[in-house]
Amino acid sequence: MFKDQKDLTEECKIILREYAIPITRPRIQLLGILLQNKGPLRIEDVIRLSKGKIAISSLYRIINIFENYNLISEFQTPDKTKVIELSNIEGHHHHIFCNNCGAVDDFELDDILEQQLKEQIEQIESSRNVSVLSHSLELLSTCNDCKCLEIQ
Repeated sequence: MFKDQKDLTEECKIILREYAIPITRPRIQLLGILLQNKGPLRIEDVIRLSKGKIAISSLYRIINIFENYNLISEFQTPDKTKVIELSNIEGHHHHIFCNNCGAVDDFELDDILEQQLKEQIEQIESSRNVSVLSHSLELLSTCNDCKCLEIQ
């Protein structure tokens, strides 16, 4: 996707400007990590990938800033691990979690099933007199790596 680090840095600066977020080196570094590693990342993965270039206290402040600007989304895994991902990059999707190692991945429902889910939500709104703001579907699984470990 990016030819080199300079291209990645420039793309980060463009995105930060689009969101009117002041440009700092740690913000560029976090955004670069998220751009290079498609999909959701656990906070510990971000810390590892930053190779010590982002102080943990700064990381949490940047995450809050990015969330306030709707640049990233934050959610928790079933075991309460904090996970972040870029917002609006992949479109509407859901998450699948490995119950053993904590791996997180994105998946999409096909259009027909997503439409059926939307219709079901509309029925729930009507029958319960509520307004559903959003929905998420989370699957607990055993990932292929963990399955292979179980076999050995």
